[in-house]
Amino acid sequence: MPEPIPGVKIVSAIRSTLLPVDGEKPGEPQSSPLRVVEADFREDPRWLDFLSSHRDALIYHHPGWLAALENEYGRRCIALACEGSDGVFQGVLPLLLTRGLPLRLSRHQVGRRLSSLPRTPLAGPLASNSQALAALLRAALQLVQGEPNLQLELKTTTPDLDKIVPELQCVRWRDTYVRGLPTNENPAIDVAGHESRIVKSCESCDTCRVLRFGSSRENHQVRWAANKATRQGISLRPARDEDDLRTWYQIYLRTMRRNAVPPRPFRFFQQLWKELQPLGHIELLLAERDENRPDASSGIADSESWTMNRCSDHLETVSGSIFLQFGQTVFWAFSGSDERNSNLHANDLTVWRYLHYSCKLGYKWCDLGEVAESHPELAQFKAKWGTFLQPMYRYYYPAWFRSAETEADSAFGLVTRAAKPVLRQLPLRAVAALGDCIFRYL
Repeated sequence: MPEPIPGVKIVSAIRSTLLPVDGEKPGEPQSSPLRVVEADFREDPRWLDFLSSHRDALIYHHPGWLAALENEYGRRCIALACEGSDGVFQGVLPLLLTRGLPLRLSRHQVGRRLSSLPRTPLAGPLASNSQALAALLRAALQLVQGEPNLQLELKTTTPDLDKIVPELQCVRWRDTYVRGLPTNENPAIDVAGHESRIVKSCESCDTCRVLRFGSSRENHQVRWAANKATRQGISLRPARDEDDLRTWYQIYLRTMRRNAVPPRPFRFFQQLWKELQPLGHIELLLAERDENRPDASSGIADSESWTMNRCSDHLETVSGSIFLQFGQTVFWAFSGSDERNSNLHANDLTVWRYLHYSCKLGYKWCDLGEVAESHPELAQFKAKWGTFLQPMYRYYYPAWFRSAETEADSAFGLVTRAAKPVLRQLPLRAVAALGDCIFRYL
């Protein structure tokens, strides 16, 4: 079991007195009192029920992701929930404590944080009304008030939270690359989970005129790259079991070592697979090459056809990507590729296929993720899929930062920059161990 959080007292119940209900004046008693409690996100069905009904819910709010983080950090997640007098959840906010490092890098202290959530791009507060949102924010502030060297961190795309709670400091973070997915005449699909989704009956992905990528020239270049991957013998198939996950993890480790970025531990991905794969919320697509494949020049196959690919002794796994999907959004969350086969365009074929597949399943958005300032080529790759830039914000309390934090001076950036010379020289087993050690503190 994850260890309790020393020195942090949980607020068991908080009555909202922050924002009046419409028509009421500030300071007057509210007709519908709210309280914030610590919920059991594993056992309390109200947590998942609320996520399933909220259009902005992400996979990063899901109990499966929270359980994987607990397993990675060895610490218990604080799942704050705002409930009304009828007991129905009106908002949720997951938080997890990081240990921090007892040192100062540059002008920043890499100290303890109560974050929503560490090593997670977005997982800020979700609420069905402004009163519930304000109550959750105030409850989160109370958790760190009076705790020495402990900072609250919230990650969200929601602007102006500092106008609701002025004590919060807003930091403009990076942009994330988001692609809107077209809809068709099919009836609305229940966003609660993957199991209820029905593949849409639309034209083949090879001739699709709806899901396009920029201008005619740009769309042609994307199609050309995906076709080239197929002509060179690249095929895709979903991972079947943990053996496939382990195979991908070795490629992921080599990629992280090449980029000098500490990798996530295998137990994190193992727990993700255990929690989310039975629910259909995670997909690991493996790109394999078979030079002797008879249909190697057949062009782009339909996006559903990867399930027909069979295992072969002649197949070599050259790359793999993990997609996380829930509600209205699919995330391209993790990837690894063999540098020796970078000219095969396996990632182009992977993203091409999954964008079309997500469209067929009725998802509304595909988030390709943020890009660090030091990787302009990755930014170019994500931009070519017809994405737009979605601003992300981080909120802090107390306000330790004087200006917007960047990759160059963020806690994670400073530590990883210091580790780069060492990381690139280590064997894969040592790379995994070092990444695990770093992530236990950041």
